[in-house]
Amino acid sequence: MTDTVRAVLLFAAAAVVVVAGCARSVDGSPETGAVAGPATTSAVTTAPKTTTTTAPRSTSSTTTTSSALPSTMTTTTTTTSTPAPADPQAFAGTAAGSYYFTTPSTKFHCAILTGGDLPTAGCHGPMPASAPKVPGAGASGTAVTPNAIEVTGGRPGQFASAGDPRFYPLDGSAAPALSYGRPLQVNDLTCVVDEAAGVSCRSEAGHGFTLSDSAFRVW
Repeated sequence: MTDTVRAVLLFAAAAVVVVAGCARSVDGSPETGAVAGPATTSAVTTAPKTTTTTAPRSTSSTTTTSSALPSTMTTTTTTTSTPAPADPQAFAGTAAGSYYFTTPSTKFHCAILTGGDLPTAGCHGPMPASAPKVPGAGASGTAVTPNAIEVTGGRPGQFASAGDPRFYPLDGSAAPALSYGRPLQVNDLTCVVDEAAGVSCRSEAGHGFTLSDSAFRVW
């Protein structure tokens, strides 16, 4: 076989192969000699579903505890003690049964006189303007300003006009002061001085007086 004839035969064979490949390509069959590559898989990646978890609603409960502390009560007890009675002998005058004293302010001069038939307690001093006028000592028909107040026996307390200052010590000496609140008692007569109310004298019969330079009371 000559080279020319071989070339013609090879060309013819090649033409047959080309025609056959074209025919298979038209109906969708794979072409002869085509290398099928790996199938491409389109992977759709779905993002993980986000789950939103709502935390339970927090209920803030505030409990207010009222702690009542025990109240501390301070009790102040004021003990008022009655002063001891005065010693009558510390006020005794020169005459038997006579006891003289002044108020601490020395405004009033007083006495308890028990030596006579009618035990009497009384005072001299500045009488309040409201004191009633009384019969004068030397002129019973004339009303005068009293210069004394007294309680005698079972009779009520009363103002009087004394010709003689009978509630001063007879010897002219100064009588001692009777301390505030300290009672002086001789027989059934008792006198006591209060800083605010003044001097008071009373009898066991239930009569007496209270006197200051601005007020009085008799009963």
